[in-house]
Amino acid sequence: MQQPEAAVGQTALRGNPASQMTSRNQKFETLGEAVMDALKDGTAADGLIKTDLVFASEEEVFSFGRYYYRYIYLGKEEVTLYSSDENGEYAVYISCENPDRAVSEHRQVQDRLSDVVKACQTLGDREKAEYFYHWVYENVSYDQTLENRTVYDAVINGSSVCWGYVSAYLMLCRDAGLICEPVYAGNHAWNRTWIDGEWRYCDITWDKSLGSSSWKFLTQKEMDSDSMHNNL
Repeated sequence: MQQPEAAVGQTALRGNPASQMTSRNQKFETLGEAVMDALKDGTAADGLIKTDLVFASEEEVFSFGRYYYRYIYLGKEEVTLYSSDENGEYAVYISCENPDRAVSEHRQVQDRLSDVVKACQTLGDREKAEYFYHWVYENVSYDQTLENRTVYDAVINGSSVCWGYVSAYLMLCRDAGLICEPVYAGNHAWNRTWIDGEWRYCDITWDKSLGSSSWKFLTQKEMDSDSMHNNL
């Protein structure tokens, strides 16, 4: 499969894709699960749970933190990662008011997403992307209170603002081995997926809100001429 080039010089229309995070980082995936294990089994001291994670540089620990919040943790309960410079190495600590709830919510979303991915595992990449688009479209409604914004809200409670839509579709694609990214502009977000050698954009939030499929897998050229996204 042809691989996408890193996005350079993105316009406001294309937002700010996390191009450097296109592929799975297996090291961060493993360390992310170690954080979840620490949440499950660790004991807090002075309000913090110490993990076994140690990084050589501040830049690396920040990169892991971004990856963890975007791609690893799926719960609604707030989990905050802290780093501490300990003799030139950066140790990771966790702050969480209810670790058991955080782990439970995380596993609930994992299990639900896994069931959806298994249901279409025999399909090709494009058909999987369409399957996930329709699953999110049919199972998530826009939260008019603007209070629900996590992947947990979208997948388990069925109600979220745009970030829940984006995260649900993103995680389904990644779990199925598809290359997918969030795209941001203004106060809105949508997705792009690498299909048949090119980026295809979808805005499930707006499609669901308007009862349409106007933004289902648009090409780059179509997105470049889309006035609604271009004016965000």
